[in-house]
Order: sequence, then C-alpha cells, then structure tokens
Amino acid sequence: MTPKKALFLLSQEGIPLYDVRQVLSLWDVDFDRIALSEKEIDDKTFFEVLEKLKGGYPVAYLVGHVDLLSVRVRVSPDVLIPRMETEDFLSDLLAKKDLSGKKVLDLCTGSGFIALAIKKRFPKALVTASDISQKALSLAEQSAKENALSVHFLKSDFLDAIDGKFDFIISNPPYIPLHSKFVRAPYEPQLALFSGEDGMDSYRQIFPRLEEHLEEKGEAYFELEDANAEKTKALAMSILPSRSAEILLDFDGKKRFLHLF
Repeated sequence: MTPKKALFLLSQEGIPLYDVRQVLSLWDVDFDRIALSEKEIDDKTFFEVLEKLKGGYPVAYLVGHVDLLSVRVRVSPDVLIPRMETEDFLSDLLAKKDLSGKKVLDLCTGSGFIALAIKKRFPKALVTASDISQKALSLAEQSAKENALSVHFLKSDFLDAIDGKFDFIISNPPYIPLHSKFVRAPYEPQLALFSGEDGMDSYRQIFPRLEEHLEEKGEAYFELEDANAEKTKALAMSILPSRSAEILLDFDGKKRFLHLF
C-alpha cells in the first residue's frame, strides 16, 4: 500500500499524529513528504503493526528507541519507556545544577536515559548507572555506545553492589503498589514498576544505606507516586534525620520527586 493509505488507516484508528510519524518511520517514510513518497508498504507487515497498536502495544517498542534531551535511547519490553515527567524533571535539574566533574549515580537506571542525558550535558561528570536487570543494562550499554557516551554500568540490587560515595544520586525506582487500579502497563517490565503492597518497598531498601553512598554535601532525588509522597518523605526523615527533604512537583502539579540534601 502507499504511505498515504497507511496514514489514512492509522488516523482512522485514532493513532496520535506523533505516533503515526514514528510508525511510518519503520518503513523509512518521510512524513513531511508523504504525498510525494513512492515507497511501498507491505500490507501484511502493516496490518500486523496496526493490530499491535490497537491492542495498546507501545509505539516506542515497535520503533525500538526514543529521542530525549539530545540522546537516542534504545527501548524494548525489558525496560520502561521514559516518561515525560522524568524528562521534564531532568531537563530542569540539568539547567539548574552543575554536574561537571561530579560523581553521579543513576540508581535503577532501566533504559539508561537519566545517566545518558547527564553525561551528554556534562561530559566531565563521572556517571555510574546500576540496575538489577542484566537485559536492561545490556540495552543501556548499547545506547551509550551508539551515543558515544562513557558511562560505567553495574549490576546491583539497589545499593548492594555499589561502592564509594556520590555527589548526586538520582533514582526512578519501582514505586507502584501491587494491585494498583490506576496503573496499567501490560507490556512493560513489572519488576521496574511495582514495589510491594504499598509501593514503598524500594525506599525501605534504599534509604537505610543511602548515607553510606552520599557525600556529606551530596544530594539525592527519587521519583515517587503522588499518593505516597508524604509517606516517602516521612520514611526518609525517620531513617536519615541529618538530611533535609523537600517534595518537588511535576508539570501537572503532582507530587513527583523527593529531594534529599
């Protein structure tokens, strides 16, 4: 079929325009010149893709990457797809903080997006990225290589295999309560999403060991769920009484990040 027909069929199914552009890139179709395109899209392959999309399969997994903060990040069902909230937070952080020459740990790195974006913005930062999933680490290492970024990747169950102290620790750990009725992500790794009955098991494992790995004047940032924000802050303060804490809002005004300093 022609790209124009493919565009029509995708639009009929209510696929957002940005996603349509991404889907058509699978066949190297230049969306901005679609009317002039002479490419042919294989019908069988197209309808297989369309059925996946109708079933809610993420476009990013079909395409195999996302482009965020000047970095192309490989994604697959082995890692979470970076969310806009994380991108927005990181963009703001990189604009406000000078991480050049600083020791930075991206804890629970997943796709590696946070570590790679930091290294891209601050080439002299000493960036370590850890995750419990070897498949996630392998994909993140591939992204680092393709972006020509030097990041130290390490397999670790939270802080278990981490050595030394860091100036900045940034983490998007699992924080969704098991059996949550508000999160439906059947194609993404459940290990990276859910954290016990109340969603706080990750923090219970991380906070008691945080002081071992954070410099005296270091800072730590943790992504969290709005409903658990105050509980997470209280937990941190009970375990880390010498630190100060504040909750940061995302672009929707939701409590999204815990800043410890």
